[in-house]
Amino acid sequence: MGQVVGNIIVQKRGVVSLGLLKEHNIPLNDGDIFQVQIEDGKVILIPMKLIPADQTWFWTREWQKGEKEAEEDIVAGKVKSFENAEDLLKDLDQ
Repeated sequence: MGQVVGNIIVQKRGVVSLGLLKEHNIPLNDGDIFQVQIEDGKVILIPMKLIPADQTWFWTREWQKGEKEAEEDIVAGKVKSFENAEDLLKDLDQ
């Protein structure tokens, strides 16, 4: 079981209060958004951030998989950089 940090109080119109969380270094601000999941009869709150609709492609699983692969290639030194397009084209011809 996880650490108990307080209680959620349901107020009028379904508004909830997470009062004690700030005392436990969980940064909360007015207007923060949480995804609510139900798992094994438990309510789980997951902090979310909104992104512009025209940028959602970047956060798809497929794109993030590619980003991870690219980062791994960079770390492993499997990339090249060129001063200009001419040098790039010469390398491609080889």
